[in-house]
Amino acid sequence: MVEEIVMLSHYLRNEGMFVSIRSSTLACTLYEAMKDIMTHDELKNSLEAIYVKDVGDHIKFEKAFKKVFSKIDFQNEETNTPEKEIEVREITESSEAMPPEQNLEQLQELYDEMIRYRSETKAKEGKTVDGSFLTIDNFDPRVFELCKKLSRKIANKRSARRKKARSHHLDMAKTIRANIKNGGHCLKLIYAKPPVKKTKHVFLCDVSGSCEWVTTWFFVLLYGCKSTFNKVKIYDFDNKITDVTDLLNLEAVTSAGQVNVAQRSKGLAMFGQSDMTNSFKEFLKTADINKRTDIIIMTDCRDWKGKEINGTLESALLVKEMLKKAHRVIILNPEKKVRWNNSSSYVSHYEKVGAEVYEVSSLKKFEQVISEL
Repeated sequence: MVEEIVMLSHYLRNEGMFVSIRSSTLACTLYEAMKDIMTHDELKNSLEAIYVKDVGDHIKFEKAFKKVFSKIDFQNEETNTPEKEIEVREITESSEAMPPEQNLEQLQELYDEMIRYRSETKAKEGKTVDGSFLTIDNFDPRVFELCKKLSRKIANKRSARRKKARSHHLDMAKTIRANIKNGGHCLKLIYAKPPVKKTKHVFLCDVSGSCEWVTTWFFVLLYGCKSTFNKVKIYDFDNKITDVTDLLNLEAVTSAGQVNVAQRSKGLAMFGQSDMTNSFKEFLKTADINKRTDIIIMTDCRDWKGKEINGTLESALLVKEMLKKAHRVIILNPEKKVRWNNSSSYVSHYEKVGAEVYEVSSLKKFEQVISEL
């Protein structure tokens, strides 16, 4: 009985998975105790729970499991029929075409089904998941795992940067007091503490058709590193702004679909064209902005309904008004630079009024920019 588990561990290591002795021992104990009463699928799921630590390793595990256990008899079980596979495929295809006004609970169920379907049938063995928005599969659970890793990386970078912020100026009064016990001999230097930066970060996120899922992934990154921001406010906009800051208090985010549905529950009209002028006007009227505020706008700068005033886009003039009130205005553009200033892209208008524009065409580029905020 032990031979099968040893061979399974061997094959998994050959596939590049990390397999500890503890995992192999636990798998042996399970196999010896449950082999005679478990079905093929039950054993597979149980061993998978022991060995698989990363979503991307599911395919590797299935390959190794088939090599070892394909010829062993198990308890009778119901197998998936072609009809069931066709049914799953039909559900998936219909869910992808589902209009946004459908019931949110049903939408969440369909998202969950699509994510499960991608996990079981669409993951490609050995395929690198780099999070590029040109090729990203929004329902691939490996992308969500990558997003979680990047958010932890952001949090670690920001926390480390805070700890390293040390002043090199001596605090003479404290240094003298600290060395009185040494008879006046200066044995210990006390440095002045640097001023605490109480920057407020306000995020404006475009949820039009071209940016909806990018905004969802952006929110997942922010959710993972929210504790490193002193003050944060998040607004989504289409033709109006909606405060979605309270979504950061969700107990547990387990998929991008969950975030997307939560955003829709705020009454946002997805798949439309954004009216940046009206949204920015409303933002200037309602948002609390001062010289300690950094405004970060997540948009592709495609203001389809925008009008130009004396050669400058009206929404760009409103960004200029933001700069008068705030410390900085940063625009994160999910499109590659080769597509900037083409057709309806007005990146140059926003740069001309003083906004800082960065390309964030992948999750990793998002991570690099957010880490420096």
